[in-house]
Amino acid sequence: MAMAEYTLMNKNHPVVSFRYDRDIHAVVKVLDVHDLKYAPIALADQKGVVSRRALNDWWRRRAIPASRNQIQQLLDSLDIDSTLELAEENFGLSLSDRYWINDNRNPLRWKDINFFDNDFSDDLGMLTLGQESSGNPNLISPNSTLGGDLNKKWKIVDRKRILVKGGTGSTQQEVLNEIVATALYSRLLDKGDFVPYFLFEENGRIYSACENMLGPDEELVTAYDVISAGKKSNSMSDFDFLVESYKGLGLENVEESLSKMFTCDYILANQDRHWRNFGVIRNVETLEFTRLAPIFDNGTSLWCRAYNIAAEDSYIAKPFGPKGMSPDRQLSLFKEYGWFDGTRLEGFAQEARNILSKGNEGIQARLDIIEERIARNIGKVQVHVRDVSASRSVNLEQKRDRILQLPKQQDDISITEETR
Repeated sequence: MAMAEYTLMNKNHPVVSFRYDRDIHAVVKVLDVHDLKYAPIALADQKGVVSRRALNDWWRRRAIPASRNQIQQLLDSLDIDSTLELAEENFGLSLSDRYWINDNRNPLRWKDINFFDNDFSDDLGMLTLGQESSGNPNLISPNSTLGGDLNKKWKIVDRKRILVKGGTGSTQQEVLNEIVATALYSRLLDKGDFVPYFLFEENGRIYSACENMLGPDEELVTAYDVISAGKKSNSMSDFDFLVESYKGLGLENVEESLSKMFTCDYILANQDRHWRNFGVIRNVETLEFTRLAPIFDNGTSLWCRAYNIAAEDSYIAKPFGPKGMSPDRQLSLFKEYGWFDGTRLEGFAQEARNILSKGNEGIQARLDIIEERIARNIGKVQVHVRDVSASRSVNLEQKRDRILQLPKQQDDISITEETR
């Protein structure tokens, strides 16, 4: 067996040491716990214990998922049997957080190996994006831990870390969907509410791209990890539990921020807002949760996976409910709309159509339907916002009437020697 001993690190802070079998790509024994304050959220159980199973679960999620498009071609081209091998070679380094594994027998320093500050090869990224690479690729890259099912890669452009994403099918609609979403957010939301995407051309193909959302010493903590760290009562809904969990982290304007994301998801018919597709931002040094993560990943929107778009309109929205829920039901969960200005959406359906038509002029009938449905969804949102406002006004009037109907009571004044 190829045994190794590693320490899970959060930047410069040791978290837990363990014995690892590189033949089976698994933790075989937890050796020592150092400082769980810096551990990934929900790694330890409610009693503060880090089990071998929990560590393995976290580590497996670190690798490129087996569901990734063309994953077998990637494995075959590199002559490896598991994407965990790539994570091992790159110390588990990512551009979504500051975790990594340090070899106890040959320790390294964060400042020398992290991909936020140090350059990395584009060879593995070309393979993970479905491009051709050199015959002897340099595999040192944060693309070894890049999740998601679409082909994608991190790339350094003008010293910035850029995430480049492809699409599927003949239209590659996921690429353009990100541009449509950015156009929507630019109309409705504040600059820090979303990650802006742009078109990126490479080797004669067009991709969507965005800059890394993280600032210095920041990590993305998914909503899945946040709710996994707590315990939901049977009487509490998933939505209420999420709101309570976020507020418990000290975050503010939670309902409004969630309203922004899911209302825009409704307009865009986003089918993929699962628990790992949104989250919060934490500072890894102060351990403070500073804000909700800006909205990202909108590719699976606008009925892009519908084979017969005229017939396929309904879908199950994620993530709330045991198996999701209808989009209309999910929209009804949200009540905070001080941010919403419906006048800013005038002409958006046509703008979205124009963006989607780039390179897809031959699917006019499909674009007609998408434009109509965007306009319909905007109309439904506007009705919902008016209903929320009217309901709030009625409740305020009822509350005022109840106060006015209360009998007047004389103030209870206690007279003492000092007040006479």
